[in-house]
Amino acid sequence: MHNNQKAILMLLASAFFWSISGVLIKLVSLPPLAIAGWRCFIGALAMLVFCRKSIRISLDRDTLIASVCMGLFCICFVGATKLGTAANAIVLQYSSSAYVAVLAPWIIKEPTRRQDWFFLVLVVGGICLFFLDELSVKVFSGILLGIAGAIFWAGTNIYLRKSRKNSTSWALTLGCFIAAGLCSPFMFSQMPGPWEIFGLFGLGVLCIGAGYAIFSRAIQHVTALDAVLICSVEPFFNPLWVFWCTGEVPGPWAFVGAFIVLGSVTARGIMVSVSTRNIPAVT
Repeated sequence: MHNNQKAILMLLASAFFWSISGVLIKLVSLPPLAIAGWRCFIGALAMLVFCRKSIRISLDRDTLIASVCMGLFCICFVGATKLGTAANAIVLQYSSSAYVAVLAPWIIKEPTRRQDWFFLVLVVGGICLFFLDELSVKVFSGILLGIAGAIFWAGTNIYLRKSRKNSTSWALTLGCFIAAGLCSPFMFSQMPGPWEIFGLFGLGVLCIGAGYAIFSRAIQHVTALDAVLICSVEPFFNPLWVFWCTGEVPGPWAFVGAFIVLGSVTARGIMVSVSTRNIPAVT
């Protein structure tokens, strides 16, 4: 099996672990910044264990940018999920493909192909539909955080690719520690109960630890845009877990927008999966 095909399977596995995060964030009754802090702190420790053989400490500019983007993305994602619907948060995360398409050719010289722009126009159009529902201030804030998180997730993917000669697992781990540090003033505002502890460990060990340990290997073999698009299976599962456990559903226009966004990135992901391109790994 080619490196590119293995990377696709690894990205799908990462997306499965990440898909659990929405329901756990909803079920943990702590403030968003407290959840983000504990989730990232536990996740960083898990990454140190899971990736102990591949982590090589580096503090070059590209690694630090990737880490800062990762930390800010983690905070925005928890806030977007807690304030809005899990479906909105996860779909908006995958709109990051639009930002990658614009920035990757300029920053890391990975070209955006002509057919990619067709799908990306659909993605942007689908996002616009999220704002047509009747929104409370809380949900509106969640959407804005989701968009901000998408920008930071795009930056994470781009700079992981740019710094892949170094340790991608270290960049992700450092990003989690940065997020935990930023959220540390809020982590002890409310002590977690037994269920919260269980949920936080699930968020840290499975969603971040296992998910990003696998992702850190896969990102070495695919482009930044492909990494965003292949993981688009996550939005199909994340809202389902939340709906089954809490009954939460997005608004009608958000549902239509989500269908357009996910349909577009899925179609693009299928194109990637049947491609014979093989991006060489850098060890």
